[in-house]
Amino acid sequence: MPPRILRAVLAVAALCLLAAAWPGAALAQQRVALVVGNGAYRAVPRLANPVADAEAVAEALRAAGFRTELLRDAGKEALGAALRRFGAAAEGAELALFYFAGHGIQIGGENHLLPVDARLAHVRDVDYELVGVPLVLRTMQGARARVLILDACRDNPLAAQMRGLSATRSVGRGLARVESVDLGTLIAFSTSPGAVALDGAGRNSPFTQALVQHLATPGLEIRQLMTRVRRSVVEATGGQQIPWDNSSLITEVVLRPGRAPAVAAAPPPPAPAVAAPAPARPQAPAQAPPAQAALAPGASARIIEVATRQGIPLPNPMPAVAAARGAHPLVGIWGGEARWNRAGRTYILAVLSVDAASGTADVLMGTGAGVPGTMASGYPPGWARVAARVSGGTLRWQDERGDLYEARRTDFFGELVEIKHTRIGGARVGNPSGEIALPRLE
Repeated sequence: MPPRILRAVLAVAALCLLAAAWPGAALAQQRVALVVGNGAYRAVPRLANPVADAEAVAEALRAAGFRTELLRDAGKEALGAALRRFGAAAEGAELALFYFAGHGIQIGGENHLLPVDARLAHVRDVDYELVGVPLVLRTMQGARARVLILDACRDNPLAAQMRGLSATRSVGRGLARVESVDLGTLIAFSTSPGAVALDGAGRNSPFTQALVQHLATPGLEIRQLMTRVRRSVVEATGGQQIPWDNSSLITEVVLRPGRAPAVAAAPPPPAPAVAAPAPARPQAPAQAPPAQAALAPGASARIIEVATRQGIPLPNPMPAVAAARGAHPLVGIWGGEARWNRAGRTYILAVLSVDAASGTADVLMGTGAGVPGTMASGYPPGWARVAARVSGGTLRWQDERGDLYEARRTDFFGELVEIKHTRIGGARVGNPSGEIALPRLE
């Protein structure tokens, strides 16, 4: 057979094999998904939910038009082979989605997924027994947009049995925060970084139950979908679990195409009865709703955008930061997309100045409404300006309710602040304390 004909025959055969392994893989505009549920672990505690979680997600994705491969209780070899097929299918695809339910572990700040046959006696076994999340992301690189969803932040089963750990390669609680992802990627975790997700008492975990519920709604952009998932999980777990995501998407991604359901318009109010005019009385000026109250003169466009989006009122006018940033590591304005949030509400923190001689700081804090079922349940939006006590790199103050606040820098470069809020006043809640980590806005 002439070489040219032989090459053509081999190319056709390769395409047939690929189509058999993953139907429709040659279509450029396809949406592909790999869904994995691992629960029947052999060397670590078994999990009851992951297989049922994966089945529910796979069914929802197929209904949304994804070409989906489902793996149940996959070992390292089976998972590696599926990732190779997934990578080939994702090449040139419109959207690639990977979902994993099971045990996950962070070692040295890097996240890994556990196959059911994983056995780790020493830290050097990690590269041979586990599947690193960076490998999964590289597998998906050929797609135009990529979504990675991990319901794998359960309690770490290996910390007590691994040898060879060190300060640079230690086992952490939950999964690690991912600081940056390739352009066009969204990573969603079932809970916030360093926290542990709940398995739940039903067939599915609280996170997967919420995910499947909101996947059924057509037309939702994925960041809007994840916001709804987050709220559902917070309400279902009483604020104990707060899903988290990190996105570098530059286009809108809709997992279930279709028109979003229209919101029914409220019926017009009845026409008022005609009555004799009453004497004019002076009227108090109406208070603006939180979104409008955020439009405070003196605030930058960035602060206004964050405050309006998160429903946080600010004073009118907004006071300026009086001290230079170098005067104290916390001087500046903090807010926006929280790195983690276990407080159940949104915050903007403005440290306007720090007086080292008196040990005080001029602090302004705006807050959004408390999420029902969390430690901030029942708290309305508001803002307050207080004098905080300064102790080294930590600020402490008390609001008019008597609640206690503590703010401190959490990273070396001073671009992240953690606020701890302890509820003192109001109704009693199960866990009266919560933390939120905010990036620097200005």
